[in-house]
Amino acid sequence: MTVLVFEGQGATAVPGEPETDLTALPPAEAQRAIVVHQLGRARAGAEGRERIDGVLGQSLGEVSALVVAGALSEEDGLRFVRLRAALPARLLPPRPWTMASMTRLRPAAAEEATEGLDVWVAGRNGPADCVVVGASGDFATFVERVGALPQTYRELPVTAPYHTPVMAPVAEALAAEVAGFDVRDPAVPVWSPTGVTEVRTAADVRRVLIEALTSPVAWAETLAVAAGRWPDAPWRECGPSCSLHRFVWKNGLKLDWGEA
Repeated sequence: MTVLVFEGQGATAVPGEPETDLTALPPAEAQRAIVVHQLGRARAGAEGRERIDGVLGQSLGEVSALVVAGALSEEDGLRFVRLRAALPARLLPPRPWTMASMTRLRPAAAEEATEGLDVWVAGRNGPADCVVVGASGDFATFVERVGALPQTYRELPVTAPYHTPVMAPVAEALAAEVAGFDVRDPAVPVWSPTGVTEVRTAADVRRVLIEALTSPVAWAETLAVAAGRWPDAPWRECGPSCSLHRFVWKNGLKLDWGEA
């Protein structure tokens, strides 16, 4: 059996001939390119291999995971991705946002430093690794509060405050769209970092798609739970940057991890 894993939108390029520079694309096109690449890798990696017995995805990658699990059609998955990327500019007040991966900061310390700021911990990736997003000016204040050095964090190519309460208007609009999708029970097990739960039914799929917009990504906890669920399975990451493997050792896990 094989577990497939899908990363979020932190990649800056998609491999190919020629390579696609995601930073030069509008958000909707960049996110679509990531998901198309991941779905292609998943299909190619499954040919002639063991069956897929589980999937999980981080942030944007959760959409890819649900398509591979048979819960969403590729058409609806890509439609959701386009709306997820385009609606923030239409529905949220114009404001510059900064999202960054903080590589030497405990999530609890990050939470404390957000007091009084429009800054949120959007992802918990490890004991001393988290993703933070906020209004750009407040993010600069946050960096000063935690004493972060430039080499201890990496800004991500994200233009909206995903996984925060600010996204509530987008979540409401997308809920109306998702109501019209042909959503099915997943054909293979799906573990979601939105609440750390197994997605078993079509209702679960609809809920996770919407709640993920306003809820933080509990990646570290999800990895640990899934590792216990599939302790002997090979894990294959479906790109584009194949960066999630580093969270395996950061969380003290031992998994057979490779690329699809």
